[in-house]
Amino acid sequence: MQPGPSLLRQISVRLVAAAVLVSLIEIIGVLAIYASNRPKLAAELVTTEADRVFDALTSDDPHQSLAQLEAPRGADDWALTVHDSSRKLIFEHAPKNPKLFQPLPAPVDHEWTRLERDSGPVILSGARHLPNNAWVTMTVSGESLPLFGLVFVREAYAHVIVPVAPVTILLLVLNVYIVRRMLAPLEASAAEVDALEPSRMETRLSVPATPREVRALVLAMNRALDRLERAMQTLESFTADAAHEMRTPLSILKLRVEALEAGPAKDALREDVSAMTRLVNQMLDLAQADTLDSQITQTVDLAALARDVVERMLPVAVGRGCDIALIDHGGGTVKGHAEALARVLANLIDNAIAHSPRDRSIDVTVGPAARLVVRDRGPGFSPENAELLFRRFWRGAAPGRAGAGLGLAIAQSILARHGATIAADNAPDGGAVFTIQWQQESLS
Repeated sequence: MQPGPSLLRQISVRLVAAAVLVSLIEIIGVLAIYASNRPKLAAELVTTEADRVFDALTSDDPHQSLAQLEAPRGADDWALTVHDSSRKLIFEHAPKNPKLFQPLPAPVDHEWTRLERDSGPVILSGARHLPNNAWVTMTVSGESLPLFGLVFVREAYAHVIVPVAPVTILLLVLNVYIVRRMLAPLEASAAEVDALEPSRMETRLSVPATPREVRALVLAMNRALDRLERAMQTLESFTADAAHEMRTPLSILKLRVEALEAGPAKDALREDVSAMTRLVNQMLDLAQADTLDSQITQTVDLAALARDVVERMLPVAVGRGCDIALIDHGGGTVKGHAEALARVLANLIDNAIAHSPRDRSIDVTVGPAARLVVRDRGPGFSPENAELLFRRFWRGAAPGRAGAGLGLAIAQSILARHGATIAADNAPDGGAVFTIQWQQESLS
């Protein structure tokens, strides 16, 4: 996973922040409107307190419940009368400061609200007709902010939060869904880019129809891949052509060296020509390894392949004082390019010959199943060099024939195109062991 927040998360966070900001602005706007409309606030406060009185009247003990009613929140003083449907007084709460309040009038046939003072301590009065046909009349005084604070909260909840919150949440969900859908082509393109392989340079990204910006980005990526493919083809062609053209002068040079008189100088020149020939052949193998994908169509018998390669390499081993033992545990067949696989096995055996002492045997084991193992009796390799063995142009410090450090890298490249892996280990009793294992889907 890539570090940092995703584009979808960043857009979603910004949408939520915008929605919260808009909701806060709307709440502030509603409160500002109500704060400037004192009569409206007074009417809402009287209605709220009338609801409390009705709850007390409908309780199990109405008289006690009415007697226990507390003053409205934020009120300094208040007065209250309750009349039944026949206008008979059934409850009265006297104010603490009777001089501040005018006497409450008798119920009339309509509800009313009156703001008697709207500066300093607010004084308001009102009457409400309750659902049980009772009438409640009250007067309340107090500072405006604490007195109307509960009304502010109720209005914000009833006129902003309740109607706006569901719509806001729905819009956020829809926006996130739409953004996810719009970013889907970008995610698909990113997955295709991650799946690109050097062995399939002809692969291009799928071009989405929309959105336009993603389409433009994908088209630009495809043009870049076109340029990269042309550059790789030029490089591969140059490597193959250069190696091929060098074969002829090397052959002529080899003939001229053989015509020289025997001596240390001739032996040294012969070794130099052999090393150059080996390097040229490896360069050709490297160039051909990059063009194998369309040629992996043959059914290759691993036992027969190993037998042919061992027979071809045996004179080389004998010439260096070694022997090659072929051990067959029942190798299977794989789908591949027989000549390329033979070069891989020959390369591994050639490396084993170069690093094995005289009078020691090199084991080439086939099987069980799709598996090849080449083991020498040389010094092996150090653990810190294990990951460097297959790097191009890397050469260890072990004694042996000089090389360019391409053999194992070429082998790994060819085997990867065959759906096989190669691993290097040290044998418990000494020597290096190289194991080639085919994946199940690569078997013929």
